[in-house]
Amino acid sequence: MDKSISNKIRILSFYSIFMVVVCHAYNLTNLMIEKDKDVIYYIEYLFALEFSNIFIPMFFFISGYLFFYNHDLTVFTFKRKIKNRFKTLVIPYILWCGLWFLIVYVIQFIPLLSQFFEKPLHTMPIWRQAWLAFVDPINYTFWFIRELIFYIWLTPLIYLGFKYLKFYFLIILGALIFLEQPSLFYVNNIYLFQYLGLFSFSFGAYASISKFNIVSNFKSSTYLFLAVIWGVFIFLNFYVRGTYEENYWIAILCKRITMFIGFFTVWCWYDFINKKYELQNKHLYGYRFFIYAAHGVALTYFTKMYVKYIGENDIILLILFFISPILITLLCVSFAKLLQKTTPKVYSLLTGSR
Repeated sequence: MDKSISNKIRILSFYSIFMVVVCHAYNLTNLMIEKDKDVIYYIEYLFALEFSNIFIPMFFFISGYLFFYNHDLTVFTFKRKIKNRFKTLVIPYILWCGLWFLIVYVIQFIPLLSQFFEKPLHTMPIWRQAWLAFVDPINYTFWFIRELIFYIWLTPLIYLGFKYLKFYFLIILGALIFLEQPSLFYVNNIYLFQYLGLFSFSFGAYASISKFNIVSNFKSSTYLFLAVIWGVFIFLNFYVRGTYEENYWIAILCKRITMFIGFFTVWCWYDFINKKYELQNKHLYGYRFFIYAAHGVALTYFTKMYVKYIGENDIILLILFFISPILITLLCVSFAKLLQKTTPKVYSLLTGSR
């Protein structure tokens, strides 16, 4: 792969994952600050949801692009790539989901910490425990990996869709993301085979198969225009969310359009910044998957604990909202380095040899 494209994907992936950490640092859930929608709420909502939302389609786009990159579209290559994804996706999924399930299971026996859980896992039937371990995982960030595993198995069908329907196949998938129900299946309160992910993954696949140039080269005014349009739609999205129900068609339409404009803007602005400063790949970026896998449950319950004792102190909550993602990321990287040094085989299994 061309070094510039490789760097772009690697760097954007790292900062995308960091924004996912920021998203999970949101600390106003069920507080009056959230209900009254004051300034603190809008600041956190802007960073935790509006900015972070754009990275959902970006992750899937990159995954689809990489799967079909240098793909000769033969049955042998499909088998090889799917087998490889078993190592990089399925094994880490099972290990991380099982690990976090066991950690939470044990923690719930500690009286001081058990109060932060709605219902003890050990009181649930076995089928429910298995469901929360591997289908609707306690390690909730892995819904993305679960969905990605589904799409990987569908890659031969995705290719056939493009082969026979061309760009119309992408249009059909794109239309699905504006439906009220966001997925093909809805089972036990979770969405499976989500249309947004499938469309974004397929869009990346189409870009790779068609050999699109994914590095932009616009005039400076175009980049500025993109940022302005994104800002306008973010403002509009705030207004729509405050006026209509979340599942109303206008709210869905505005949310999806804002998300993809933001994705395209960030994707292109990387190229604009890279032309001026020549962004360099760093060793730190190699730990992005470990950060993604390790941060979610820990950050969620850390947030619950400090909110319980701090209460509705606006300024402190806002400061912790910005500080905690940095601290959690640094802790994840430190632990990853320690694991990599002391038990490299374990680290390799947990990260899919990334």
